[in-house]
Parts: sequence; C-alpha cells; structure tokens
Amino acid sequence: MMLAKDNKKVILITGGSQGLGRAIAENFHKGHHVVVLSNDVVSLEDTIKKLKCPGYFCDITNAEQVQYTISDIIKLFKRIDILINNAGIWTSGDLEETSYNDIARVIGVNTVGTMFITKAVLPYMKKQGFGKILNINSVNGLDAKEKRSVYIASKWALTGFSKALREDLYKYNIQIMDLHPSLIKTTLFKNGNGKRDMSHAMDVEEVVKVIGFMLSFDGTSMPESLVLKDMHYE
Repeated sequence: MMLAKDNKKVILITGGSQGLGRAIAENFHKGHHVVVLSNDVVSLEDTIKKLKCPGYFCDITNAEQVQYTISDIIKLFKRIDILINNAGIWTSGDLEETSYNDIARVIGVNTVGTMFITKAVLPYMKKQGFGKILNINSVNGLDAKEKRSVYIASKWALTGFSKALREDLYKYNIQIMDLHPSLIKTTLFKNGNGKRDMSHAMDVEEVVKVIGFMLSFDGTSMPESLVLKDMHYE
C-alpha cells in the first residue's frame, strides 16, 4: 500500500534493517524517501545496498548520536514527514531473575530510545507545520501477562507517552498514532533469547499493510490507536 501520491514523503524508520522495520522500508522505498536507522552494522549495510536508501548507524539510547543523526537527515532532505518508531527488544522471565543490565537495556530501547528520537524530530516537524509519528507498540502495551513485567512496563510507558504527546501536538498538526500488534513472524524473540511458538504468528507483510492503511489517513479521520491481534493471541 502506498501513501498519497501528491509528493514523495521522507519516512524515517528506527530498527529499519531487520524484521518489521525492514519490511516497512521495502514497502515504501520505491515511492518515497525512506531513511533507516539501525544499531546492527551488518544488516544496515545490507539494507542500504539492496534498497539503495540512506541509512545510519544509530544507538537510539545515545542522545548525542540521535541528535547528530537527525541533524544529518535534515541537511539531506530538509524535512522529516513521517517517523516510524519501530525499534524494540524483548525480554521475559521473573523480575528477580532479570539482570539489572537487561532491565535498563529494554526500558532504554523500547521507551527512552523512542522518546529520544521523537524529541529530536519534533522541532523540525513543528517548524514545517505537519508530521506523522507512528509508534509500533504491542498488545503488551495494553494487557498484562506473566513473566513479562519488564517488557510490559516498557510498552505501557510507550502507550502513556503516545496519549500524552497527542494532547501536546494536535495544535501543531502533528499526528501521533499507536499500533498494538500481537505475535509477528520476526526475530524479536530469538534476538531476546526467548522461545515462542511462531506457527500462528502474523505475517510481516500483513502488518505492513495495516501500517500503510494507518498512514494513508489525514486529519481528524486518522486512527489514533489500532490493536492487531491474531486469533491465537497469547
């Protein structure tokens, strides 16, 4: 699904070199100016080569890197029309068995990193008088499940962040959206040393279609939040 064909949009995607982020980039790069951010050098270089799009190595939990990267993108394109906060990591288990480093890392990437990128982009969206920000959240940003306290905390914080930010930014014509998908066929759990039955997980391509649908709206008709559960949600 493509966005409105009035002009090419500048679309910035965090976690854009793997999984859902890579699929989003592949879907939009032919009709728009896609820019991907990643902290994985190998997959980032592969994405840049195959999609022929700009890409930046960026640790979104590093405020200095974030500011430098966003400034560089603005120099290149003069604007950022759409920010897709997709970067995220997984952890599970009882809280007392989760290391302090893992707690800080998950909250850092899923919550603080999203805030850092959004903070860096907002001055430019305000100046240009428009923008869309889509936060790829999770059904775990709405529900509670056992042995997921840290991950769920990171996603519930993101839900509150989106709701509050929406109140702050509507007057600037900057639209904030949340997508809450359940299990998707990506390497999220493998990368987080988790084991999940992926046989009933949603295909990445179907989730990308929903993202295209959400971004196709403008103004008051936009879906602020959308929950995407498969029939076997757990």
